Amino acid sequence: MILEEPNQQTDDTIANMALYDLFNENSEKDFMSILKLACYIGECNNAAITFVKDNLQIITYTKGNIEPKVLNLSKSLCKYTIQNGGFIQIPQLQKDTRLKDLEQEHHLTFNFFAGLSFITNDIDLKGTLCLFDETSKILTSVQIEALKDVSNQIINILDLKKKNLEGTHNKEEKEDFKILFNSSPDLICILDENQRILNINNASETILGISPAESLGLNISKFVFPEDRIHVLKTANEALLNKQKNFEVETRLVSKCGETKWISWNAVTKNRIWFIIGREITKQKQIIKSLNQLSTVASKINNGVAISNRDSEVIWVNDAFTKITGFNLDDVSNQKLGDIILSSESSQASVEEARRATRNKQSFSVELLAKRKDGKPIWLSIFNTIILDDKDEIESLIEIVVDITERKQSEEKLELLSLVASKTEIGVCISDENGNVNWINDSLINLLGFELNELQGKRIGDVVKGDDTDLPLLVTARKHAINLIPFSIEIKVYKKDGSEIWLSISNTPIKDEKQKTIKQIEIISDITQKKQAEFQLIEAKEQAIQLSKAKEMFLSVMSHEIRTPLNAIIGLTNILSDEEQLEDQKQSIKLLKFSSDNLLNLINDILDFSKIEIGKMELENKRLSIYELIKDIADSLTFKIKEKGIELKYKVDSNIPDQVRGDKTRLYQILINLINNGIKFTESGFVEIVVSLISVDSNYTYLKFQVIDTGIGIPEDKFDYIFESFTQAAANTTRKYGGSGLGLTITKKLIELYHGSIKVSSELGKGSTFEFELRFNNFVENENVITEEKTQLKEYLNAKILVVDDNEINRILATRVLAKFGLEVVCADNGFEAIALLQSKDFDLVLMDIHMPELSGYETVKKLRENNDDYFNNLPIIALTASILKDDIGEINESGMIDYQLKPFKPDELYAKIIKHIKK
Repeated sequence: MILEEPNQQTDDTIANMALYDLFNENSEKDFMSILKLACYIGECNNAAITFVKDNLQIITYTKGNIEPKVLNLSKSLCKYTIQNGGFIQIPQLQKDTRLKDLEQEHHLTFNFFAGLSFITNDIDLKGTLCLFDETSKILTSVQIEALKDVSNQIINILDLKKKNLEGTHNKEEKEDFKILFNSSPDLICILDENQRILNINNASETILGISPAESLGLNISKFVFPEDRIHVLKTANEALLNKQKNFEVETRLVSKCGETKWISWNAVTKNRIWFIIGREITKQKQIIKSLNQLSTVASKINNGVAISNRDSEVIWVNDAFTKITGFNLDDVSNQKLGDIILSSESSQASVEEARRATRNKQSFSVELLAKRKDGKPIWLSIFNTIILDDKDEIESLIEIVVDITERKQSEEKLELLSLVASKTEIGVCISDENGNVNWINDSLINLLGFELNELQGKRIGDVVKGDDTDLPLLVTARKHAINLIPFSIEIKVYKKDGSEIWLSISNTPIKDEKQKTIKQIEIISDITQKKQAEFQLIEAKEQAIQLSKAKEMFLSVMSHEIRTPLNAIIGLTNILSDEEQLEDQKQSIKLLKFSSDNLLNLINDILDFSKIEIGKMELENKRLSIYELIKDIADSLTFKIKEKGIELKYKVDSNIPDQVRGDKTRLYQILINLINNGIKFTESGFVEIVVSLISVDSNYTYLKFQVIDTGIGIPEDKFDYIFESFTQAAANTTRKYGGSGLGLTITKKLIELYHGSIKVSSELGKGSTFEFELRFNNFVENENVITEEKTQLKEYLNAKILVVDDNEINRILATRVLAKFGLEVVCADNGFEAIALLQSKDFDLVLMDIHMPELSGYETVKKLRENNDDYFNNLPIIALTASILKDDIGEINESGMIDYQLKPFKPDELYAKIIKHIKK
């Protein structure tokens, strides 16, 4: 036989034998007992147990003259044992022809050989039991059966040893697993198909706040943050549907004590059991959140930020850096910042100092003249911070870049100004940030009489103030200086000799890059003569007051002059609307009537403002259709919208009642003001009217109105300001768009008369929305009230009316309108003629124009009332006027007139007033 050198095949066989725990003293004792028993049964002196794998045989346990060896199975007698089905015996070995095929040196002393093969129950290990002896013999059948039992005993011993070894290994593995399981900082648990905890490690105490024993049987979802449960369930279901064996998800857990923690889960499912590992990532989440916040802050701050790697190559810049330098990330990425922004004019000494600091891993700050992307020079203040890693090596560099160009220019100007100020004839004072004098020029010394050493380190105001100095003004000026607000004041102070002097002081703060005051410059000049001239203008101020009153009179006259022709237009329109019309004329007359009425309403704006101010405005309560009003408004603005090139849209809630009761004129006035405002300030897009029903009860209908535009928008700090009288959102708005600034004021006050309120929301450049809510009385179909419907029959009046008006058109219109009411009409064109006609005492009522030449309406009525006569004292006289200002109503009452009718008038309104006073 040939002894094989150990090789990979040998190692594999030995490894397989190790599974049966064959290499220890107990195994050797067990198998030596077997060999002794086999020798006894076979009456032999030599025996061996060998193990076989492939073409390899290892003689492991021996008795007698056999040595443990590794053999080639093809050169061994055992191959015949295996080939013959498990047993072979050779009584005369030396004479057996099979011996010649084998290496004989191992068998020279033996004349007998018997072999039995065996294989373990798990078929992992094969082997043979061999007997050798010096004398020839033949084993009996009893001996052979006994040896087979011994062979089976070998198999039993091997199987038992493997099981014992596996049991020992399993126990050790379980112990190891338990230690590993419970020592893990990650939460490891096993769940059933309903997410109930079957097993969980000790990490439950730190993460969930409860012990493993308390956790058993609990549903894991109990600890999942409520808002995350649906997400986890959805992810798990998707994994199951897609037949994924595992999935990952991040959720928040809430511990027993209420603490919220972020957990990253990795879950695996097998046989409807879930095996999950949860790693706490709360700190990572907080770090990510902090990084995001820092990134957001860095991207939004006004200072430029550049981050470079350890090689000083830029990897990130914020928007402010791009705004300051003109370079974006693509321009500077992977390049050194100095190579990009430094110019030939940059201070080489400062640059070298910065580079030296970086090499020494030190932070630094430096001010440099650099260049923008467009080549323009720019002064930068650069603050550099070095970030080191755990090995104290540079990890990154953060550079804060501040544009200090203005400050540098200011410093240069200050130097120049100091030079110029020393030569100028105007007083100049330079103070520190607290207002304490640093320097004054010769002109200021000559102006006040104080030398520099008398003022230095003091506030100049404290030195020159006196009994008549306006101290509150001085305090206000100092507050402006502290708040970096330039100011100019005029103030009386006192020279060193005690004489009075009026000074004009203009203060300008000089700020650094952090917007902090570093110097204050005051230009001071003598305005004593100017102030004396101002005092002489007091009389001129009184004249201005008189001029204001004249303006009010002018408004009254102009109102009268505008209303006079408008009265004709409206009157004739009313007459035409009552007559038969061709079909194509109806819409035109309707629009003409609507637009002329609205023009009159707009003229009334300025008068309405006065009436609202003195509390004389009262709302009407007449039937109106919201839908019809909105449609009429939209129709009347068709040409204006088309001319502007924008769109006017309207949307009226279909649930709004067809008719309600309210003041149609004032509602129109509110809406037209807001819509015209929207049109005025909208260059493109649309203006939209939206009317929505809020609610309806037994008495009232509540509606919400919105006027939406896509115009220029309103700054948030101007939301309240725009409703003030004669104001608009910005000073240049009036110049560009026009307007008196009264529209929104009147609108707000009219809405408040309705017990409503208006609010505005807006975004600059995107548009505005004005919104208000109003309450209307419900309209009842069978109400027996006088309405403005044309279809209602009016009572014919058997009365005689005197119309006094100096305008022929007004007299004609009044005659035609009153005649329709069955009235007999007589006209007079002045006050004297009216007095003469009234001597007949057969008139039932007088309509009196109050502004007439020769003798005004006021004077005419006073003369009539002066007669001690019941007829003249009781005669109803109604004022006809085209202008009602604050004082007009009082004057009408004082003159003896009982009511007034504003021109132009609506026939129904005039009829209502006539019938009211005639029936009295």
